[in-house]
Amino acid sequence: MKTKFPIHTTLSADAIKVLERYEKELGAKNIVLEKALLNLDTTRFKAKLDTQNIDKLIKRINTGIPGLDDFLEGGFPKGFAVIVTGPPGTGKTTFSMQYLMEGVKKGERCIFFSFEERAQQLVQHFARFGWDVGKYIDDGYLEIFGISMLTSEEMIEIIDSHKPERIVFDSLNVFTAPGDFRTSTAWRGLHKLLKKNMITSLLVTEKAHGIEKKEFDDFDFLGDGVIFLDFIQTNDIDTTPMPVMAVQKMRATRVDHTPQPFRFTSSGIAKYRALNIPSQVLQQRIEKRRAERLGSSSSDEV
Repeated sequence: MKTKFPIHTTLSADAIKVLERYEKELGAKNIVLEKALLNLDTTRFKAKLDTQNIDKLIKRINTGIPGLDDFLEGGFPKGFAVIVTGPPGTGKTTFSMQYLMEGVKKGERCIFFSFEERAQQLVQHFARFGWDVGKYIDDGYLEIFGISMLTSEEMIEIIDSHKPERIVFDSLNVFTAPGDFRTSTAWRGLHKLLKKNMITSLLVTEKAHGIEKKEFDDFDFLGDGVIFLDFIQTNDIDTTPMPVMAVQKMRATRVDHTPQPFRFTSSGIAKYRALNIPSQVLQQRIEKRRAERLGSSSSDEV
């Protein structure tokens, strides 16, 4: 028996079903084809998700910051773009380097794109903490691009060639203005590649205000997670500001948003939440700082 559709047909199974349905309903072939083509034109844009085969378990990437993974259910979700932000000098670049070093030690390929520091300066920064970056660069696990004047297209080519699992962009404020970030076609192409290849990236940004101010920019809204680094005074006796870190946002993760203290050491950022300071004490200090700054602003206006 001769089949209705030859084995060599270029029509997909979906297309055949549409043709058969309209042929049965309408009969006239020209109308059938017109309706079928219109139907195919709309259905081809529908997302086809095989929900049965989607991995329900979220894979986590170790951050390299001792203690932080415990607050993130095991680390950053793989493929996330995490914003690392805060005022100048709060350890954002150190945090990012430590994150990459965790990757290369595990045999993962990593890239550091800096838009404001020379590669030699970055290598010296790494070396300060005893990290032998030269070895990882020579072995092909780490690439560092300093004061990058690369276009987004060139960065896409580098990523396609190197096939990294971790990337740091430092700092995005130099790459693009916050207001243009989410609508930038250049960034959207780069962001699409990161998501497609499940590359877990840190996007370093700058804030002109401290952690006490509830103000967010377009970088924060686009990121899958936001980690804020700052210095605050934690008690009345010792007035020396202490470094703190707050996970302000992390999709698909239960987090404690309260800022927690950490320490800088000769080997990088030491244990997260290293000091036994109650969360409410830190929160009170932040509220006090916010009130002081608001009072200062009011007196300046007068």
